Parts: sequence; structure tokens; C-alpha cells
Amino acid sequence: MGSVVEYRCAACAFSSGRLSLGWGKAGRASYWGGLALCEGCKQLSVVDLAVTQPDRRDRRCERCHGLLKLLEGIAEELGCPQCGRALRHSTLGSWV
Repeated sequence: MGSVVEYRCAACAFSSGRLSLGWGKAGRASYWGGLALCEGCKQLSVVDLAVTQPDRRDRRCERCHGLLKLLEGIAEELGCPQCGRALRHSTLGSWV
């Protein structure tokens, strides 16, 4: 079962929106949502780790085409892309 999470900043009201992480009943081979951070614009996104492309290290941000850095789980401390203060995550639910 996957998790639906959202990152928010208490200082400036930034919100990542709903991010679907993990995998559902079909298993990791079908879809595996991994949390990623764009090193250019600092936006959070989800990448499908089940995708089999030749060079998976070259994942790019849809917004600015900067390189995406895969994050380990949801526990890693992240800075707000707007003001730099710490983002807080909350689990909104789960998906299957």
C-alpha cells in the first residue's frame, strides 16, 4: 500500500500538493513512486522508480528540466523552495 503525503511550510504557506509515494497492490514492478527534489528550482516531485529507462540517473524536473535528486523516504529534512525554512510532512492517507 502506498502513502499520500503533503509537505507544507508554516512560515510562508507553501504546499507541495498531494504526492503519491510507494506502490499499490500491483507491486513495485507496476508503479513505485519515489520522492525527488529538483536541485535547480527546489520543487518536490514523484518519480516512477519502476520505469526501465537506460540511464535512470538522468531524471529531470518537469518545471525547469533540472536534475532530480532521489530522496530516502519521507524522513529527510527538506527546506522550503520559497523561503528556505523547514518543510513539515503529513500523511493524508494511503492508496492501493
